[in-house]
Amino acid sequence: MSLPVFRAAREEIAAARPGGSADFGPEVAGHAVRVRRMRAGERLELVDGVGTRVRGALARAEPEAITVDVEAVEHEPAQEPALVLVQALAKGDRDLAAIEAATEVGIDAVIPWAAQRSIADWPTKKAQRMARQWDNLLTAASLQARRSRFPQLLPLVRGTAAAGAVRPGDRAIVLHEAAVEPFAHALARPVADGDGAAPGAAAASTAHPGRILVFVGPEGGIAEAELAALQAAGARPAVLGPTVLRASTAGPVAAALAQQLLGRWDLGAGPAPAGAR
Repeated sequence: MSLPVFRAAREEIAAARPGGSADFGPEVAGHAVRVRRMRAGERLELVDGVGTRVRGALARAEPEAITVDVEAVEHEPAQEPALVLVQALAKGDRDLAAIEAATEVGIDAVIPWAAQRSIADWPTKKAQRMARQWDNLLTAASLQARRSRFPQLLPLVRGTAAAGAVRPGDRAIVLHEAAVEPFAHALARPVADGDGAAPGAAAASTAHPGRILVFVGPEGGIAEAELAALQAAGARPAVLGPTVLRASTAGPVAAALAQQLLGRWDLGAGPAPAGAR
């Protein structure tokens, strides 16, 4: 049976050493002792959200503090290239469903996108609260998926300004039902001059992208002006398959396909494409 996983403060995790003991405060203790009813002797894992995992057994279990006899400390490096989901805001919490599932799949960062045809929006007075809601969901989904490194929530972008998220050397793919190129082909293409380049700028040729960005539009689709801006920034339209997916499913499906094609899910499918490291 899998061990329960809790998030702890970075400074608490940093103090843990194999063979020693580590103390954790009320935030962890409250979840472990009050909610999960854990007792001394039971084993657990603690993560800091930036790649470190501590495994051990409870030596002391109190509602306000716990002590863990540390068995192991593991460090997970960041994935390269990073996989970034640019998710359009969608009604009915479908955007939340998308980022939750994509986190379970293994996405590395999320950019909220208030697209021109998004019905949902983040008004200025509610933007901070909405961002906290997304960030809290990324944390909860990461713990559910037993991840030690959580996705980073990047700032909201609006309309055609989403093209500004594409950096030189990035591989940017726009999911679009009218596209001809399959997503897998767009992902496997070696990065060439112009990928992730601003209009009039040249990007260095490289076999590997700096990041992989997947743009998912809202229920009404991506506006022509937005698509044109993204293409001018070096993004390529691509299609996932013969069926049209909802805003809540397109991103997670693309992320899962990318994980397999990049060789991060060892499914015995052969060598990874050029984008993998």
